[in-house]
Amino acid sequence: MPDRFTLLSFVLGAAAFYAFAVFSLHHVEIVGIALAAVSAVVVAAAVAHASRHRRLVRGLWSLSAPARLAGMPVRTGDLGDAAFVAGLDRPTIFCDRQLPDVLSTAELEAVLLHEHAHQRAWDPARLLALELIAPVVARMPFGRQWLAWSFARREIAADRYAMDHGASRGDLASALLVLPPLAQAHVAGFTSAVDLRLRALLGEDVQPFVPLPVRR
Repeated sequence: MPDRFTLLSFVLGAAAFYAFAVFSLHHVEIVGIALAAVSAVVVAAAVAHASRHRRLVRGLWSLSAPARLAGMPVRTGDLGDAAFVAGLDRPTIFCDRQLPDVLSTAELEAVLLHEHAHQRAWDPARLLALELIAPVVARMPFGRQWLAWSFARREIAADRYAMDHGASRGDLASALLVLPPLAQAHVAGFTSAVDLRLRALLGEDVQPFVPLPVRR
């Protein structure tokens, strides 16, 4: 996928630059200090993001109770959002207790299959990694476009999983239009990336154009 190749190219390019600087014995101390500083910033940011997510999950557990919807184990409560997955070490499906009242049986099953895909793929951790690099990538040419597509890709992949396991395009699309926009941050949820998901469900090609400078 284009986003994977873009990120991989960036990482490999940076690694090659530092390796050349070290092995050519030019500015070894400066490169070492720079690497240590960058590593410290990355680690600190990762810890901060993970701590914030854990606080969010603790709050969600205190506001919810275990239940089963469409045969799947979930936690329900007055959460304000429709359906989403949160938890880095134990991804859990959270649903608003009113979800079965606003969706048909088929729509509810489609939504929960979508969330189960996020759960299986450990998407909260993937999204946290994207959020970690977002401040840097967003400053690059077409960086915001790449980030938007990267987040949307997770949602489109979850839709495809749901359709592969019995959900219909119509049920996914109608549920997407009925449910309110996802308000919680740092979670993998059903209503994210609505426009691109609807286009994908309609069979349109939503692969982004990645300009040559970004690929380089």
